[in-house]
Amino acid sequence: MIEKIKDKLPYILSLLVIFGVLFWAFGCRPETQSLVDPARKVSRPELIGEIDYLMAKYKIAINDLDKQEEFRDIILQQTFKVAQTGTVNPLGIIASIMAIMGLGAGADNVRLRKQRKNDYANNKSGKSHKLRNDSSPSEQSNNC
Repeated sequence: MIEKIKDKLPYILSLLVIFGVLFWAFGCRPETQSLVDPARKVSRPELIGEIDYLMAKYKIAINDLDKQEEFRDIILQQTFKVAQTGTVNPLGIIASIMAIMGLGAGADNVRLRKQRKNDYANNKSGKSHKLRNDSSPSEQSNNC
């Protein structure tokens, strides 16, 4: 019996190595460090989701900067018109005031939406002071 096992030992070891490599290749997914939470490992689909989330945040930030620059340009244009003509244009002042009010209302609306989202997330998860991002990928990890 031992002689038969010794004869088949290279085949048995080969099968064990093959099954080990197959388990490693298909059982353990490749992971990398998260862009949003560096303490967490993420797979390729989760990383793509994080990139989409960060791109959305980037676009929102760029739009906010554009609005601020537009507001600054309106104020500077009105100031230059007053300085050039020496007279105050009531229509220009009304337009500037409306722009200020619209920008303030938009900023306040964004602030309230963020606050409501964070309050909802904190109440839902039972956490009190930790901000949570509901659009980020779930925290699944397969440690190999």
